[in-house]
Amino acid sequence: MNDLLELAILLLLGLYAAKGAKALRTPQVVGYVVAGVILGPSVMGLLSLEGTLRYDIVTSVTLGIIGFVIGGELALRNLRGLGKAIAWIVPLEASLALLLVGLGTYLLTCNAPLSILLGALASATAPAGTVDVLQEYKAKGPVTTTLYAVVGLDDAFALISYGFCLPLAKLFISGEPMSLQGVLVNPLREIGLSIGLGAAAGVTMIFPARWLRHRNELLAFTLGVILLISGLAVKFHLSLILATMSMAVTMVNLRYAVCRRMIGTLNDFAPPIYVLFFVLVGGRLDISLLPKMGLVGLAYIVLRESGKYLGTYLGATLGRADPKVRKYAGLGLFSQAGVAIGLALSIYHELIRAGSQNAELGKYIIMVITATTFVVQIIGAPFVKLAIVKAGEVGKTK
Repeated sequence: MNDLLELAILLLLGLYAAKGAKALRTPQVVGYVVAGVILGPSVMGLLSLEGTLRYDIVTSVTLGIIGFVIGGELALRNLRGLGKAIAWIVPLEASLALLLVGLGTYLLTCNAPLSILLGALASATAPAGTVDVLQEYKAKGPVTTTLYAVVGLDDAFALISYGFCLPLAKLFISGEPMSLQGVLVNPLREIGLSIGLGAAAGVTMIFPARWLRHRNELLAFTLGVILLISGLAVKFHLSLILATMSMAVTMVNLRYAVCRRMIGTLNDFAPPIYVLFFVLVGGRLDISLLPKMGLVGLAYIVLRESGKYLGTYLGATLGRADPKVRKYAGLGLFSQAGVAIGLALSIYHELIRAGSQNAELGKYIIMVITATTFVVQIIGAPFVKLAIVKAGEVGKTK
């Protein structure tokens, strides 16, 4: 089958699967993922992990758009009264997930490297699924704004966790000394350069955007800018999401109306890209791994979600956030996908470099993360919907 036929099947099946999900009062992203699972190795076998890698450009474009959309929601006018709460929530929900998963895994396995690495991966949250649900239901309010901020900033925390925990795990495996360069300097430099690239682009690009009056011209400009910054981030091994997010944060706080118009034009282009992205996510998941993940995988899911919810509740309490944020925001942080799987693959390659005897540990980590991702991708979107419904933020307008 050629690529055009394959993309047509992905798009059409994803579209009608989403309609089925909506008929069941479930967010459409669940339908996209289920369509991918049906097309993937678990059922029909039309998609394989190797086959989905051909469409990495779709993943990069989608994540660039997602980062820009997140950043466009983080205007200072929207964050008034939430800034302090977000500053508490992000480190607490991410670090509690890391600690609970790490300690729980160690109690079950007594394997320190496995516990450290699974703990690091537990801190990551997938922004794409959360953002898709928030946009589908046109959610507005303090819980929605908090979720936009937290899922964007979680990427930075996950990179720091990974940068610290990987050398620590390798120390347990081989006894080699940790270096400050590898543990802190490199992750912080990547984060700083990503944010700096996006901020510089935001300052530069907001002014020519002001003079574009026609919607089609603004759409072309917006996509061009997102692709430019995404491409530069990939070229220099920076965080694509952080770069495009910081670009939009800069733009929306310099020229609010212009940036919101730019995001509005993306609504004409993004939906088919989102469909392809989530179907491909589903196509990478193999449900035959679910029984193999065992008690460790189940503990990972329960402890990760517990850490996310309790950390959000505690952070919102300390930050004196709206009671709705304290009660419901933690429900919107269960999704896990690209960042966690990408870091799991990176861990596998790093362990192989440290010695081929570590290959089994790397494969086990990939298996656990892939299997648990399937579960949380299915349950994550309904929990986001539950959060915004309970908070009364569905369908509100500014």
